[in-house]
Amino acid sequence: MSSPQVLIAIPVKPFGVAKQRLAPVLNPKQRRRLGKAVAAHVITTALDTGCAVGVVTDNEGVAEWARRLGASTIAEPLEGGLNGAATGAVEAARRMGLGWMILHADLPTLTPADLSEALAATPEGGVLLAPSHNGGTSLITAELESFPFTYGQASFRRHFAAVAPLTHRVLVRPGLAIDLDGPEDLATAVGLPAGRWLEPLLPVLIGGSVGVFRSDPTAPLA
Repeated sequence: MSSPQVLIAIPVKPFGVAKQRLAPVLNPKQRRRLGKAVAAHVITTALDTGCAVGVVTDNEGVAEWARRLGASTIAEPLEGGLNGAATGAVEAARRMGLGWMILHADLPTLTPADLSEALAATPEGGVLLAPSHNGGTSLITAELESFPFTYGQASFRRHFAAVAPLTHRVLVRPGLAIDLDGPEDLATAVGLPAGRWLEPLLPVLIGGSVGVFRSDPTAPLA
């Protein structure tokens, strides 16, 4: 698929309720700031592709923030969670006459090259999937009019089974595989060149060792 013919849809939760699994190392304010920064990184990286970019949300504060970054917004259905958000994005793409990409907002080492490769590798009339390291699905892109989204734990296995009758490809890249779920993911991301931008946002590293964070979640976030 060529970039201008694709809507990149990025579901974004309200920042105050995200990233609960980082609670052992980050307090609520820190988690909110980090989640917002990573989502902004994903959105601006998507915008660099030249594609239309839409943030899927039912939160007006998130919508206003996304528009300031240069993205459009897609109304998230009241029910259905992430599956409903993805389905709503596909419907929006269909109304626009575009193919679609559902991209997770918690990919701290995502690069423009990751998305360019995904767009270039998507088979005509088929589907491309990218797995996260923990068995999730960080990216799905296609020109299909509908798709049976089944996000949740180990979603990649279910999505892969769903595309088996179709022409499909799987793309494995670090920028798509590392999603920000727990403290170990944060440590992995900041240890990679593409994740070095995170360093000013992190608590102090103990002894300079990446992966061992100060365990006090009340410590200031620089």
